[in-house]
Amino acid sequence: MTGHDWVLLHDSRELHASLEKHADALLIKPDDLKSLLGWQVKDNTLCRDDRCLPLSFHPQLMLGGKVDLVALAALQQMPLALDVEQCVLSVGDSVEQHCGLLQSAIAPDFELPDAAGKMHRLSDYRGKKILLLTWASWCGCRDDLSVWQALYEQFKDRNFVVMTIAQDSRNSDALPFIDVAKPQHPSLIDNEHVVSRRYGFINVPTVIWIDEEGRIARPPRVEHGSNQYAFVHKLDCEPHMNALKHWILTGETDFSAQQTVEQIVPPTFEEQLARAEHALAWHLYQHGQADAAKAHWEKAIALSPNDWTIRRGSMWLRGEDPFGNDFFQVWDEWEKSGKPDYISLAAERKTGKTS
Repeated sequence: MTGHDWVLLHDSRELHASLEKHADALLIKPDDLKSLLGWQVKDNTLCRDDRCLPLSFHPQLMLGGKVDLVALAALQQMPLALDVEQCVLSVGDSVEQHCGLLQSAIAPDFELPDAAGKMHRLSDYRGKKILLLTWASWCGCRDDLSVWQALYEQFKDRNFVVMTIAQDSRNSDALPFIDVAKPQHPSLIDNEHVVSRRYGFINVPTVIWIDEEGRIARPPRVEHGSNQYAFVHKLDCEPHMNALKHWILTGETDFSAQQTVEQIVPPTFEEQLARAEHALAWHLYQHGQADAAKAHWEKAIALSPNDWTIRRGSMWLRGEDPFGNDFFQVWDEWEKSGKPDYISLAAERKTGKTS
């Protein structure tokens, strides 16, 4: 077996390591596995935090003193996307653990830059009510940024902050709209779609509320700041705006804690695998491998056709028009499939159906 230099992607981090391809196995040195995913070999077990896998029960995990990443991913239900020709892999966390965190209603932490490059962590704003909103340059919601800035100005002295997060792969796509809105709140750019991956978001503009203790107080919903494009999406912004202002002033939400948990949509393995394929595609695109990147975006779309942050968000990068006929074909397909959204997906998964 001969090792080759690989690029390993996990949670927006990049590691370079020598891996060995052996039949269906992909072998990694234990020290590199610990750096990438936090798993370490000790006392004939493979452990991460409080989760340990006895190697005597799972001998397929080790070969020649190295760990088989493919076997580990399968055993732990970790999404794994590979491009063997380009020697790049993208791996996600266990879907079971990911869904467990979401359904605890604890808001996953993250760190992202603003337009000036200053880093912001969600946990930096603990103790405030947070309106967390994702948007993108390929969505009409880009024109609502000034509305969210005005809302922040109105209520910033009421222990409230807005966080607007662009789900754009290229800063150059998001910056013109940020410049026009001149936000004074944290206005962040999420090239790697960290927020959508951690929260299971599939569209923009997606809104959630996070309370002072860092818990999700209202489940994900597509909510607009104005009715400028209501003639297209048929959504009225006023009920959400009224409920939001009431929450800011009184702490009372329009969802109970139980309803919030029930309405959080736990991502499926296929949806998280689509995220891994998307991360792999974006890496390849940035390194001049546009054709290889397109193939992985197509895999991602096939796995998660209702994820517009991937499907519509990658259109420019795949040579398609997110505002033209290419988009209208996607819209038509979405309508014919019943317009799946957070509400319908939560209901389907609660009853054990698949989308």
